Parts: sequence; structure tokens; C-alpha cells
Amino acid sequence: MKLRDVELAIMPWDLPDVESVEIEESPQVVDLAEEPRAYKGKPPEEPIKIAFVDGVRRTEYAVYLVDREGSSYSGAFVSLASGSILLELSSINHVRDSLDYIMEKYLVVNYPGSLQEEEVLGFKVRNTEGDVSSYINYILREEMEVQSTKEVLKQNPDLVICDGSLSYKLKNLSHPIVGYVKTIKKLFIPKEHTNLIQELNVGERTPIVKVHYQRTHEEEEKVERYTWYVKLSEGTGISTVARLETFSTLPLEEVVRIANLTTGILYRFASKPFQDVRSPQNLLPIGKLEKFLRSHLGNHTFIRRVIERAFHM
Repeated sequence: MKLRDVELAIMPWDLPDVESVEIEESPQVVDLAEEPRAYKGKPPEEPIKIAFVDGVRRTEYAVYLVDREGSSYSGAFVSLASGSILLELSSINHVRDSLDYIMEKYLVVNYPGSLQEEEVLGFKVRNTEGDVSSYINYILREEMEVQSTKEVLKQNPDLVICDGSLSYKLKNLSHPIVGYVKTIKKLFIPKEHTNLIQELNVGERTPIVKVHYQRTHEEEEKVERYTWYVKLSEGTGISTVARLETFSTLPLEEVVRIANLTTGILYRFASKPFQDVRSPQNLLPIGKLEKFLRSHLGNHTFIRRVIERAFHM
């Protein structure tokens, strides 16, 4: 199908953003890999370099298409950006020099066939047979954030922390990479040991748990993970902890080292309420990176006006 063969109209309301966590966690069998007790973190004895990777999305306009047969399809003009920030502990970091990013603009359409146009108003055209918003999240997470992670690895950081659950496309990398899940909707820990999370002190973690396949394509790829929970700040409740994960392709002793390292340093990056409404779970470097990425999405009002003029609104 060619876009000139359909009627394309923009809708004045935004497409609701779907949080990736709604599709990233699901009930699975879990096994403890350590004794059921709290473990203290181990800060590094020497300065190390840590990279944080994240991505942001912004819907410019929701659209719908009507073809010659009268069938309608939803879609959206979106701006996406992903990037990294590289910091050296116990050093003065020039944040602007340590930031890197990639930015893309897409017109994503829920259409079962093929779209012949490659670009509309500077937006790359992609189509999906599934949910538009979920597919946009897929592009951001599985394509752009994976690319940003591989790029920052060229700078040889000692640890890479990706905001959100790890993409299965990173499973064969030997570098220490962890996923940082701050919105917890399900506990990956046996019910008889859930008290361990509530009893954690700042700078402590739960035992490491082995998590089996979470998605169909992960089962096909045989993707399994190790995960643990870290206490970030004083207080009670799940909002004071975060879940971290890495792939089971790493030896368990290396996973233990990474778990102890993250437990010993992440609470230092925890944000305060006056710094971020998502405190303490939205870490300061990630918040800084998100702000930087959003500043490179372009002027939202101007982009909307360009789209409006193109479609005679």
C-alpha cells in the first residue's frame, strides 16, 4: 500500500505511552542461587567507570488511516532518543562530555500489509500488525537502546547499567551489563522469602535468584537471568528498592561480584524527592540522561505545526 492511496488524518490527542514494564515481567519459576539472607554491598576499592543507558519517547501526533476499501488503521508520529552517560566514581566528571545519544523519528502504523513509502515529513515509516504503542517501545528498547549499549561498550566501562529489563539481544556480550528495573509489579522471589526485601537496610541486597524465560522469543533463545533486589533509601515499602538483573550466561561467581558491586554503589546515586518525583528509584545519572535526551527531540510545538500544515489542520 502507498500512503497516497489512503486518507490520513491526525488526531489532536496523544497516543497513550505504554510502559515497557507492562510487558517485561510475568510469572515464572524462580530458584534461589544463594542462601536466603541479606547481603551487604561491596563498593569498589579503586575508581571505576560506570555507564548508564536509557531511552525516551514522545508522541508528536496520533493518526488514523482509511484505505480505499474503508478499512481504518491507527498510527502515530513519534520522536525517540536513546543514549548513555559515562561516569568515573570518586572523580570530577564533566557531564556534558560524557553524554552520547542517537535520535530517530518514526511514523508507526498498525497495518497488516507493506507500506512502500520509507519516509513521511522526515519520519521513517514502520508498520506493525500489533499494538502501535508496544511496537514503538520495541523499537526504542530492542533497537535503539541496544545500539547505545554497544556504542558505550567501546569506551570499555567497568559496568553498564541499562534502565529497564535487559534486551535478549545483549545476552551474548561478555561485558558486565545489568538491567535496572525501578517499577516493580511482580516479585521474583519465593513467597516464603519475601520478608527479606522488607528487612533490607540501605546498601544491602537480597540473595540472587535465577529467573526462567519471561517471553516466548526468550524461550526460543534460551534466555535466563539472575536477579536481585537492592535497598536504595531509608523507609518501608517496595518504592525504596530496585530490581537488578543480568544474564545467566555469566558464571555465578561473576554475578555475585556484580551484585555486590551494584549494591555497594547504587544507593549513592539515589535521587531525593526535591530532585525527582520518582525518587529514590530514578537514579540521578538516569534522570540527567533523560533530560538530555528530551532536549534533543526537537521543539514539540514546531513539529506538531509541521504535521498540521501537511494535513491541512
